[in-house]
Amino acid sequence: MHRAHLILALLAASTSTAFAKTTRSNSMLLSQVKTLTLRADQETSHRRVSPLPQLACVGGNAKGLYDVDIMRCKNAGSDYDTEDVQWTCSASLPDDFKLGSTDVICEGYDGPDDPFVLKGSCGVEYRLVLTDAGEQKHGRNAFERVYRQPSGQNAVGALFSLLFWGVFIGEPRTG
Repeated sequence: MHRAHLILALLAASTSTAFAKTTRSNSMLLSQVKTLTLRADQETSHRRVSPLPQLACVGGNAKGLYDVDIMRCKNAGSDYDTEDVQWTCSASLPDDFKLGSTDVICEGYDGPDDPFVLKGSCGVEYRLVLTDAGEQKHGRNAFERVYRQPSGQNAVGALFSLLFWGVFIGEPRTG
């Protein structure tokens, strides 16, 4: 009977070790990643959170004027500690555009602060900016022209806001 318990204990230990190796095989230490290639038509892999686009333009005066197809980011070393990785990102862009700031974001394997990340979970949020040539071609405030609401909608919103605040503030108060 003692021998059966020993065999069961060894079997359980080897199974849990094999399971741990299998699940951790999808993780990698972010500081050891040399380069990332991200594509506009791909989503991040995911384990704990929903998938996201690998590339997301989040601002800049050229947002909406051009879609970056592929971006490559290289590990440029670390900042405060070995796991605070800094990245330099580049993309082939027409002369009208350049990359502004870029932020590489990856899913921590066991949690948000885990230095190990899920393979394929990295994406980039970037800002797209007009060059001098782009400003001459598209104008300085190209972003506002692309995303601005028609003036009629602005007028209706302003009128509604004025009426709302006029009624709210103008109402007599009872003591």
